[in-house]
Amino acid sequence: MNQTTLTNALPTTKISVKLAGFEGPLDLLLHLIQKDEMDIHDIQLAQITDRYLEYVNLMEQLDLDVASEFLVMAATLLHLKSQSILPQIVADSEYPIRDREQLVQQLLEYKQFKEAAQALDVYAERRSWLYGRSPEHHAELDGSKEFEIRATLFDLLTAFRNVNERLALAEQEEHYETFEEEAITVEDKIAFIERQLLHADQLLFDDLFLSLPGSPSQRAERIVTFLAILELVRIGKIVTVQTGPFESIYIVKKGAV
Repeated sequence: MNQTTLTNALPTTKISVKLAGFEGPLDLLLHLIQKDEMDIHDIQLAQITDRYLEYVNLMEQLDLDVASEFLVMAATLLHLKSQSILPQIVADSEYPIRDREQLVQQLLEYKQFKEAAQALDVYAERRSWLYGRSPEHHAELDGSKEFEIRATLFDLLTAFRNVNERLALAEQEEHYETFEEEAITVEDKIAFIERQLLHADQLLFDDLFLSLPGSPSQRAERIVTFLAILELVRIGKIVTVQTGPFESIYIVKKGAV
């Protein structure tokens, strides 16, 4: 999925979803390291920097309100990448992380903290099962609830990228006539998703997008759908879960998990 595809598909009305409450730059780095099956002790700086910049660029293209710490980390990674390519470049106190070793140490400490927090969440979740949790919730997950984990912002971004990449070739091969269509707003899509959840406790993330292949207006609708999902997560109406890292994502009504 290239930059032109997303930029051209954006609605003319400016949309912004703040990232407050979502994950920070260390979360994104850990996500990319795990997704690429990279050894955290042997980070490939060139690869991880390029991947990080792709995701920051995607967030900016989606008009998300990217926090300044994401951009600081981007500048830091570029500096560390330069150090790895040109060893004569010395550490600069301007950057919060001076070298690869310090980056690895911060990631290891953050990973340990995050795993502890996730373990506490699991205990809280198991306790909630003791109080009237319906056995029909997540019926299609085939009894895999014990492996269920919350999907992060970066899991959602990865799933959204994958959906668009799957549809890109088909869209290039099709011809579309240009005509005016009424713009679909984030509010419209929020209402649509909430209506869908009146009839089911969970929806498969991909299903909300794969029904919208085709014209540029439908690509714009996919973007608006994604922003609506983020807004519903932010305001606490839904949660997003997976049965394992990088597995399919389900959108679940808050209170049904």
